[in-house]
Amino acid sequence: MALMQRLLGELALAALALALMAGPPAHAAEAKKVLIKSVKEVGTKVVLMDGSEWSIDNPEDQELVYDWLPFQTVVVKNNKVLVNLYRGDIVDAKMTKPPVKKAKAASSAPMYSASAVQRVDGATSPAPAGTQIVVPEDLVKRMDKILNRMEDLEFSLKSIEMRLLRLERMAGIGP
Repeated sequence: MALMQRLLGELALAALALALMAGPPAHAAEAKKVLIKSVKEVGTKVVLMDGSEWSIDNPEDQELVYDWLPFQTVVVKNNKVLVNLYRGDIVDAKMTKPPVKKAKAASSAPMYSASAVQRVDGATSPAPAGTQIVVPEDLVKRMDKILNRMEDLEFSLKSIEMRLLRLERMAGIGP
């Protein structure tokens, strides 16, 4: 019993020492998740869905990157390292093109020009030309969340499809 407690104590101290040597906590490092759009030039270039492009200089890393597939999730750490979460590969990379910034809407309540329908004397008719409809901001935010969720699901399905194709090829039954 005493031996077990001593062993657990030493194990806890070793874990603490490793954590201290590892440097700052993981949340302090800048990291973001992005999906892979494509791998080009035999693994020397990775294009991510955010529009950024990364060059891979190390030939050993290029061999790893060559097998990466579109829609796999990559974590970008400190703008120096790419970590493929699906495969577990960690490679050094250099950003050659920064992410594309998305344009922000001009106003907080977007205006949609009308192909809207108005009620006139119990019947429906198209809105007059030039009519604009103000859509509440909370509705726009909810729709954006739904669209983002649908995009995430689409990427997940494509990732699953790519995995299945790879398994079929490995089994010799696919294209």
